[in-house]
Amino acid sequence: MRKRTGDWRDLLSAYSLALETNKVFVGFCAAVLTAFVMFLASWAYARCAGLGLLAASASLKELGTLGGESPLVWELLAGKGLVALRDFLPLLNPFYGNLCHFVLSIFTYAALFCVWAYAGGIVSRLAVLEYAKDDLPTLGEARQTAESRCASYLFALWWPLIIIAVCILMNTLGGLVASIPIVGRPLLVFPGYPLLLISTGAIVFVVIVSVLALTMVVPAVSAGGRGGLENWLTACSYVIYGLRRFVCYALLAAVIGLIAVVALWAVVEMLVFLIFKTVEFGFVHGSAWMREDIVAGKSVLVPVAGGWNGFFSYVMWALLMVLRAIPAGYAFAYFFTAGTVIFFLMRKAVDNVEIEEIYEEEEEVQAEDLGAFPVEETPEAEAEAAEEPEPEEPEEQEPAEEPEPQDEAEGEEEAEEEQ
Repeated sequence: MRKRTGDWRDLLSAYSLALETNKVFVGFCAAVLTAFVMFLASWAYARCAGLGLLAASASLKELGTLGGESPLVWELLAGKGLVALRDFLPLLNPFYGNLCHFVLSIFTYAALFCVWAYAGGIVSRLAVLEYAKDDLPTLGEARQTAESRCASYLFALWWPLIIIAVCILMNTLGGLVASIPIVGRPLLVFPGYPLLLISTGAIVFVVIVSVLALTMVVPAVSAGGRGGLENWLTACSYVIYGLRRFVCYALLAAVIGLIAVVALWAVVEMLVFLIFKTVEFGFVHGSAWMREDIVAGKSVLVPVAGGWNGFFSYVMWALLMVLRAIPAGYAFAYFFTAGTVIFFLMRKAVDNVEIEEIYEEEEEVQAEDLGAFPVEETPEAEAEAAEEPEPEEPEEQEPAEEPEPQDEAEGEEEAEEEQ
C-alpha cells in the first residue's frame, strides 16, 4: 500500500491492500463455504416445501435439488455468482413466507455469519495491522487473534438477529392475544397498537442501520478488542452520527471494488477460456478432454467421463473451477479490507481517535522466559527479613610484613660458617 494519508484517498488504495495472498486465500475459503451454506439452505427449503411446511418458491425449490442438474451449483461453477445470488434472495428475506420460512432464514444467516465472522476477522486483522501499523503480520498471527476473539466476532454480527427475533416474538404474542375470542381484537388495537409500532419500528431501524454498518462491525472488533455488543453499537453510531461522510466513503469503496472485481473476473474468464481452447487444438484423435454443454439452462464446461483419461479430465476441470472462485475470494477480502479503512476514517472523524491507536493484547512475561518466578513479598516475609541479622563483613587483614633484605656481606659470612 502506498503512503497513508489518513483521509478518503486511502480508499483509492484499498484494492491493492486487499490483493494480498493471505487475504485472498482466506476470502477464497470463505467464498467456498458460503456457497456450501447457500446450497444446504436451499436444499432444506426444498425439503420443507416437499413436506408441506411452507409454500415453495419455484426458484428455491429448483436450487435445492441434490441431483447433478442443480442450478445453484452450475450457476456458481459457470462464474455467474450474481445470478445465483438473485435466485437465492427469497430465502435471505426472512419475511418472504410463513414462520417456517422465517426460521430457515434465521438459521441461514446464523450459519453465514459464522463463516463471515471467522474469515472476516482474519482478513480485517491483517488489514488493521497493515494499514494502522504498517506491519506485515503472518496468517497464523491473524488466525490466533480471530480465534481468541471468536465470541466477539460472532455476537457482533448476531446481535441484530437477536434483537429482530425478540421483536418478532413480541409481535407474534400480539397475534396470539388477538386470537382470544371477543376481547382479543380490542386488546390488539389498544394498548397493543402502540407496542406494535415500537417493536416493528425497532425491526426497521435495526435492519437499515445494521446493513449499513455491516462493513465496519468486524473491523471494529479487530481494532478495538471489546465485546460484540459494544462493537456493534460503535459501528452503528458511526453510521448515525457521520451518515453523510459514511455514505461518501461507502460509495467510493463500492465503485473501486466493483471495477477491481469485474476486471479480475474478466481476466480469470479469459484465462479459463484460453486454456480450454488452446489445449483443445492439440487433440488429434477427435476425443475432447472437456466440452461446453448446457446444464440446468447454463452454458458450462463439462469434463468428458470415461476411464483413466476421464479421471484427469475431472481433475483439470476442478482446477479450472478453482480459478473461477478466485474473484469471489478477492471480493470477500476487499469487502472487509475496505471496511477496515472506512472504520478507521470514521473513528477518526467521529471519535477523534488517531489511526495508529489500536488494541493490542498485553504480552505477559512468562516465568520460563525470565528463568525465575517473580515472588510476591507478603507482610510475614518482610517481618522475617527484618529480624534476620545482617551478615558481618569480614575484617580487613593487614598484609604480612615482608622480610627485610640482608646485606650481601652477611650472607657470604653465613655461607662460610655453614661450610
